[in-house]
Amino acid sequence: MESVSAEDQKRTTSEALLTEGSLWRSIWVMSWPLLITTVAGSIVGVVDVQVAGFLGSDTQAAVGLSEQVLFLFMIFIMSVSVGTTALVSRSFGAQNQDETVLATAQSLALSLLIGIFLCLLSFLVAHLVLPFFTRAPAVVRNGQLYLGIFSLYLIPFSITSILNASYRAIGDAKTPMLVVLVMTAISAAGDYLTVVGNWPVPGLGIRGIALSALTGSSVAAGVAVWRLNRSVLKDSLERVLPLCWTTMMRVISVGVPSAFQRLSWALAVFVLFFVLSRCQNPTQAIAAWTIGMRVEGLVFMPLMALSLAVSSIVGQNVGARQIERAFRAGWHVTWIGVGLMCVLGAALFAFAEPLARLMSHDPRAVAYTASYIRINAPGEPFLAIGMILTGAMQGAGDTRAPMWISIFSNWLVRMPIAWLLAQPMGLGPSGVWLSMTTSIVVMAALVAWRFQSGSWVKVKV
Repeated sequence: MESVSAEDQKRTTSEALLTEGSLWRSIWVMSWPLLITTVAGSIVGVVDVQVAGFLGSDTQAAVGLSEQVLFLFMIFIMSVSVGTTALVSRSFGAQNQDETVLATAQSLALSLLIGIFLCLLSFLVAHLVLPFFTRAPAVVRNGQLYLGIFSLYLIPFSITSILNASYRAIGDAKTPMLVVLVMTAISAAGDYLTVVGNWPVPGLGIRGIALSALTGSSVAAGVAVWRLNRSVLKDSLERVLPLCWTTMMRVISVGVPSAFQRLSWALAVFVLFFVLSRCQNPTQAIAAWTIGMRVEGLVFMPLMALSLAVSSIVGQNVGARQIERAFRAGWHVTWIGVGLMCVLGAALFAFAEPLARLMSHDPRAVAYTASYIRINAPGEPFLAIGMILTGAMQGAGDTRAPMWISIFSNWLVRMPIAWLLAQPMGLGPSGVWLSMTTSIVVMAALVAWRFQSGSWVKVKV
């Protein structure tokens, strides 16, 4: 078994030592690059929807619905990244270099196999799903055009997801930042050039948005591989083959519950789409959900950054058997997130209507979007608790408990309340927004209880 000393780690990457020194410094060196990373990644989604607004509300709804369909496929790649973070961070914290490289290599191999398979599957069948979730012919037509190109995105996405997860797991948050910034710049510029500027071919419309995303992701994947040869993980490409099914199954065993957690959320969103499609003005209601999620996403991107940061910190410290430090890291980062979201949630509430007007030119879609933002804003601090502590437990390899909590919160709380408030009680889209906030509060309480119990420490990976 090959090991690596702390001095070797220092020479390889200056931000790998998350198991010693100031805990606040560890949080800082991981959080600020990941904050830039997550905000940049969210900007792509916001620009997609904002540019789609030039083509009409039906195009905005098509982008939101199509990306949600593809999210069902992306879930499986993302779940591999959760398993990658747990295995790589714990082996790196234990200073086991051979296991660190092997886990990275086999995670990359697994994700590529899944990415290619899902690309072919989504290209063939994803567009058939759209008519089940909307009765608007224009939304279905535009969504099918979008998916025909965007399905290819799954292949470069698989590369960037796994390599970025591996970089984070060894304490390198700057490389994922570089990779995502490249992707964001190309994708956002491409949106405006193809749709607004009609370049390089006039009339691309929604296809231009899909082509921009594909180009940006492909270039970003190339940057991620290029950086791999300059990191402590440089031997990973040599270990992709032959396939090691034992390591792959370890990744899968951690990642599968995470996949079901995300799948439960994604399928619940489709139920929300169904409820919204039965409200008055369904196209504007779905467009408002699409816009609201993008606007809200910009605000809770810091939570995503903190969740990713604490996942690596907890994983490394559990691997190093520094359990008390891992536990303190979870709560320290959580209270940072709660304080931040109290401020940002208040800002969201105050500027709900101007933000809605910035993203849509349809008066009814603007009204629905403003109500979405105002109703969801008070739930942001609770979202901080749920997201950050879930990230902490996932870093330790505990993915089953968050899965069951997500299923309960979405399917036994959010869905029944959404239908009850929107339809029998006649609140329309506002009832759906209220159900979202309620389920977030429930999720936060359950996740906090699980983390405080300390059961996640005993999970084997």
